[in-house]
Amino acid sequence: MIQIWLGGGPSQFETFDPKPLAPVEIRGPYGAIPSTLPGAQVCEMLPLTAAVMHKTALIRSFTHPYDDHFGVARWCLGGRREPDNSHGYPSLGSISARFRGSRQPGMPPYVLLSEEPVMHLHLFDANGPGYLGVSHSPFTVMQEPYLPDFQFDRLRSATSSLELANDVTLDRLNDRKSLLAGLDRLPRQLDSRQAQDSLDPFARLALELITGAKARRAFDVNEESAATRQGYGPHRWGQMALLARRLVEAGVTFVTLNTAPDCLRWDWHVSVVRENREQPSPGGPNVGMEHSGPPLDRALSALIADLAERDQCRNVLLIVWGEFGRSPRINPTGGRDHWPLLGSVLLAGQGVKTGQIIGASSRDGGLPADRPIGPDDVLATLYKHLGINPNLNAVNYQGRPIALLPDGKAIDELF
Repeated sequence: MIQIWLGGGPSQFETFDPKPLAPVEIRGPYGAIPSTLPGAQVCEMLPLTAAVMHKTALIRSFTHPYDDHFGVARWCLGGRREPDNSHGYPSLGSISARFRGSRQPGMPPYVLLSEEPVMHLHLFDANGPGYLGVSHSPFTVMQEPYLPDFQFDRLRSATSSLELANDVTLDRLNDRKSLLAGLDRLPRQLDSRQAQDSLDPFARLALELITGAKARRAFDVNEESAATRQGYGPHRWGQMALLARRLVEAGVTFVTLNTAPDCLRWDWHVSVVRENREQPSPGGPNVGMEHSGPPLDRALSALIADLAERDQCRNVLLIVWGEFGRSPRINPTGGRDHWPLLGSVLLAGQGVKTGQIIGASSRDGGLPADRPIGPDDVLATLYKHLGINPNLNAVNYQGRPIALLPDGKAIDELF
């Protein structure tokens, strides 16, 4: 699974559910263009994505009652609506790491590709393992949030640990492994037995990663042709999307591409076109569709096409979503405000039945007109795709069994 997280609340009008016949105060400053998905128009800022929409499934009736970024982001990313200062529950990526593991030896089960958080660091933890422990944390590659280009030096730094140090041979590594096993037999002075247990598989995975070349090669996007890299775009989202595709092909089970670690990138209160807040600022890097649209369009269209056409991507599911949509009426500053009652979710890949629209929205884009679908239903669908029973329990630090997903019904049309 590849999850592209559009944190902050992406506008349905400026993405996958424009309303070109509505009054200007509803339809906004952008026009709508036809797509290859029958019955679907998209924002004119997404022309490349429009050409591959027949390879997607579009949910136009995503809805829930809550308008706070933090609790709903944790709900979508992990299945529990939590206070913004809670760190207890694991993300779906970490749950996948726990119950599925990696699909190939020598690969991490869960990878997080993200921009560096500059505020709301506790929200960034929503991508983490919670009570499952450190062994189910994501392997993380960070990018600078205020620079548009992909920083290859950040990728090299993040993956440098996948290589043995220059003076360490495999024989020396085996000696260290034996020493570690001997130390494990000594009394361990740690806070809890569960904490130690979580370190054991973590150590085993670390040894697998650095003694094999598979992970190093998967993270090397330069193994792709220049034409492929250019097709995804040189910007950070494009190269992160290409990297996500390479990782799932190599055996990673779950990849999150986080475009908004601070839950602000798509939070367009001031203007849907171009927010002119000084960067960086307390408002974060939310700069409107003028800046966010073209890189998303290029990265998303290339990834959708690849997932549909490459044999190595069989059964990969792509989901593109955020915590809620935006208000039907443009506000006095040219932006749109929080609107949890309606949003859009895009799915693609050979893991679902594509070429369909699920649900419908009202004429003003403010309410579901048919087939309302909530976060728990989307999550139940993701669990079904991953082959994880959402009724299973995981055990927290206190030894208490906790259901993975208390509510929700999978969207049957997708299977």
